[in-house]
Amino acid sequence: MMPGFASSAVLMAVMAVSPGAPLARVVGQEPAPKILLDQSPRAIEYQLSRLTNDELTRVERQPADPKYRPIYVALLTRKGLAKPLRDEAVIALAKMDGASQSQVLLDALGKLKPEEDQQTADQLAAILLAQPAETLRGQRDLFGKAAADAQLVTRSAAYGAMMLADDDSAQAWAAAEKAGHLADLLRSVPNLGKADELRGKLAAPIVARLAATKDAATRTAAVAALGFTRPDAATFDLLARELDPAGAADPATRAAAIASLQRIPEAAWPKTGIEPLARAVVAMLKETPAERRTDPDAISAAQLGEKLAVALPDDSKRAVRRDLRALGIRIITIDTLPEQLLYDLKWFVVEAGKPVQIVLVNSDTMPHNVVVGQPGSLREIGIAGATVLPTSDPAAKAYVPDSPLVLAATRLLNGGETDRLNFTAPSTPGEYVYLCSFPGHWLRMYGVMLVVPDLEAWEAKPTEPSDPMTKQPFGGQRHQ
Repeated sequence: MMPGFASSAVLMAVMAVSPGAPLARVVGQEPAPKILLDQSPRAIEYQLSRLTNDELTRVERQPADPKYRPIYVALLTRKGLAKPLRDEAVIALAKMDGASQSQVLLDALGKLKPEEDQQTADQLAAILLAQPAETLRGQRDLFGKAAADAQLVTRSAAYGAMMLADDDSAQAWAAAEKAGHLADLLRSVPNLGKADELRGKLAAPIVARLAATKDAATRTAAVAALGFTRPDAATFDLLARELDPAGAADPATRAAAIASLQRIPEAAWPKTGIEPLARAVVAMLKETPAERRTDPDAISAAQLGEKLAVALPDDSKRAVRRDLRALGIRIITIDTLPEQLLYDLKWFVVEAGKPVQIVLVNSDTMPHNVVVGQPGSLREIGIAGATVLPTSDPAAKAYVPDSPLVLAATRLLNGGETDRLNFTAPSTPGEYVYLCSFPGHWLRMYGVMLVVPDLEAWEAKPTEPSDPMTKQPFGGQRHQ
């Protein structure tokens, strides 16, 4: 056994921990921080603000004792926490306050500043809108009042709840239109969860409003919502127009169109529209100043361009990819498959010595990361990572071993989070590995980063890497 690696007993103990549990409640944790709850509200808030997320999850709390209320408020509104912690906080606060969970969530949304933390606002809105329709229907008056009186982020969630309660958009749409809040209603559409029929009903009025309005905020919200309502060829064509270099779409609307287009499955793409859109993406990136091409919106555009290129005939594919590479770094998006302990991407290719960005999207409820390692290092990094426990050091990366086998790594992402990892590909070609080093996940969550001397030459004659576990070809690049 290599020095510093976990014994099998320690590894099994760590792997036995529920992935959804607070991360620091694993083996060898530091003592739980103490909060002086007999201080003024401002002093308690200050103490809590000084804690890292890991420390906050370990603070003592009792759902039946109101003195712990500030802790639950912090758990509900703190950026970057996992959904199970927010669910725990909602239940506790509803009991303490004698209020509905909807009221607790609306109050929490009112405390947030979306310009600083849109992700938490979206998470709380999603929790609110995931309640049973019967529950929402019984609180219809509450949502109507919130939609009329509350600030933007609360108002948006309230309009979404109204539509779910009614199982129809007509009344909420009419109220929003009369109050001048239509953009707020449209911003709720991504959080409508599994209400596919309701989202489908919204497609026609959204398309009509998009054609009729010049209001920038409403147009942006409508374009962003379209990919959630009608992910088909007609929507593809409609959104593609927003990226036409000759069009008048503003940057925010173009960014929304790119995000919406990425929700449309490849099977729905009209064959005649793929190459023109890919060329439009390239043209848009060429117009973007070089120093802005690593901004999130430019990276999303490059990701869309790469996806479109894959669907093109070989000659056009190579041409689009060559143009994209000339404009910036190699961008690879890796998503997690909910409840499957799998990345969506089995392998990807980069050119030796060239800059790379991995965008990790954690669509799962469990925490995950991406660790890039030397060829053949999957098992060693996976086992060693189990011994690197979370600490209060914000610079430390949980479950990432300090080893020359590790080339680069993201932080550990909670559900719904995204992180970007920038590094330079190794100069030596080979089949490098990537994995999730959270204890036990590496056994299923892994892939290969194939480093080749010349990417264009590889694309002309591609080869597939081998699965580092089975030593057999992967048999496809993505998990289905």
